[in-house]
Parts: sequence; structure tokens; C-alpha cells
Amino acid sequence: MSAEASEVAPLAVATLAAAPPRGAAPLAAAAMLLAAAAAAIGFVAGQRAAAERGSSSRSLSSRKRRGCDLPHRPRDGLCECGVRLPKGSTPEAAERHRACVRHRRNMSALEGTTEVVVCEEVGEYRTAAQQLVGPEDRVLEVGCHVGGTTKILAGSTRHLVGLDQQPTLVAEARERLPAIQFEVCDAFDAQRILALSRALAPHRFTKVFVDISGSRDLSTVIRLLDVYRNTLRPDLLVVKSQPLKRLLLKAQLWVEHPWYVESLI
Repeated sequence: MSAEASEVAPLAVATLAAAPPRGAAPLAAAAMLLAAAAAAIGFVAGQRAAAERGSSSRSLSSRKRRGCDLPHRPRDGLCECGVRLPKGSTPEAAERHRACVRHRRNMSALEGTTEVVVCEEVGEYRTAAQQLVGPEDRVLEVGCHVGGTTKILAGSTRHLVGLDQQPTLVAEARERLPAIQFEVCDAFDAQRILALSRALAPHRFTKVFVDISGSRDLSTVIRLLDVYRNTLRPDLLVVKSQPLKRLLLKAQLWVEHPWYVESLI
């Protein structure tokens, strides 16, 4: 949902499991928290690694919209595949690394990986909508509410579909923006969303914006992003999520950790 409904009932998620016995509740809660953390760390690690491919022409072109570029900070000694080369490595050593199986495997896994931009609140989210979308992009907006962010996206591209699970909100969005396609759809309805994507053939959704309430729990956000990444394979996913932004602010690659870097000196 967009900002106007950040506190409104959230989009439906997967079926809940049966409640555990009362005495097991603390253990069950702890297990769910650990599972969510593990999923989030794995997802973030993959996205952080993908972001290192600054030399990718498609990734670079997808960042450049309306005169805006999102630079990645330089990482001395860190190969684009995510492996840190020993300090003082010669150009010949770097070339040997690029020819090795590990480099080729990592680069193959990173090929075409979706870039993820995380926003904390509606101001960031709508600025991203203004800056990261171009006229040729085909955009899917998940959680469109009554069309507040949709209107901003429509200022950059005519190829736009807005989704929300609340029929009354979709009806109001259609009334406000009659030229835009709005659909009643659950965020996790992968088959319906795939059908919308196939309707674009030979094109595809290049950008996906997700707002299912910025305070939604981390495990739900991660699962949803993984669904879109694996089914739609867009160039860019933009999500409004306070928990995910906080996790990223504290996240660090081991190959960049001071302990690891100092061990190579």
C-alpha cells in the first residue's frame, strides 16, 4: 500500500500455521525470528554482491534516469565477483583470478540479478519514483492504495500497472487516474502477477515498486521481494521497508570487515 494507507490493513500473506501449544510459544517465536533473520541475511548478501557489478552496462543504464546516477563506493582490492584479492596483487594475479572457476561461478550467479533500493518512508519512496523511472520503463506498483505514488510514476512512464488487494481502494484509484490500469490483486498471487507480465509480451516489467506498509515484518518483505525477483526478474525493485533499511545499515560484507582486511596485510 502507498503512504496514505501505511497503517491500513496490510496485504494478505501466506496462510498462517496452526498456533503452537501455549508452553511452546516462546520457542516458536524464537524459531520464527531466527528463520526471518536467516532469510533476510541471505537475501541481503545476494543483493549486496549483485550491487558490486558496477561495470555491468545494463545495471548502469538502469540507474541513470532523468540525469540521476547512483554510484557505488570504490572498494580497493575487491573483485567485482565479491572476492577480495590479496593486498599488493599484481595485474597478472588479478587476471589469473578472473580465469578461475570461483570467479566465473560468481559472475554467472550475478548475471541479470535484480538491484534493490530500500526506502524508509514515503518521501524517500516517492523521490525514488521520480528519479529511477524513465519513459521506456514498464512499472508494476504493488500496494498502490488510491494512486498517490502512481500519479508520480505516471509522470515518468505511460507503461504502468497498479495493484492493491482492497477493491474500494482500487475503485477510487481508477476514478482518480482513469488512464492507468489498476487491478485488484494480492501481493503474493504469483500466478496472477505472472499473467499480467505475460500480457506485456514481448516486453516485461523492468521496475517493481513495493509498498505494503513500511513497518511490515522483515520476513514478509523478504519473501515478497524474493517472489518478484524470481518470477518477474526486473532490473530494479524499490521497496518501502523500515526493518529492511535498518538491517542494511548494520549489514557488512565479511570481505570488507576490518578484521578480515587486516588479516591480509
